[in-house]
Amino acid sequence: MTDANVLISAIVFRSSKMSAVLLKVIAEHELCIATYTIEEVKRIINEKFGDVEVDISEFFEDFPYTLIETPFDSDSPLVNIRDASDYPVIYTAITGQVDVLLTGDKDFFDLKIDRPEIMQPLDFLDRYK
Repeated sequence: MTDANVLISAIVFRSSKMSAVLLKVIAEHELCIATYTIEEVKRIINEKFGDVEVDISEFFEDFPYTLIETPFDSDSPLVNIRDASDYPVIYTAITGQVDVLLTGDKDFFDLKIDRPEIMQPLDFLDRYK
């Protein structure tokens, strides 16, 4: 599963490294994206990069991934994370039973959990050459 920052780097900044990560994932693994992450990507791009010509819907229509519905019905938190806006991402990754969460967000690396494994995108590329 990937976090919004990886997708934004690939979509808006056309980062060749992030694109390589995503291509590696879809070629050899199953790319999962949370419904919350898609909404977050749309919101951030519209708020911060509204002047950039990007067809977000077309990207998500053309890109192969498995959509994981973000549940919003938890009574007690599964983990504590500094930034509350990151909780739906990690909650979806845990309840969706994903193996790896790709993110550049440092808050995720403070979590002490076994699964999913939290990795920087470039570390993922190095590991799965």
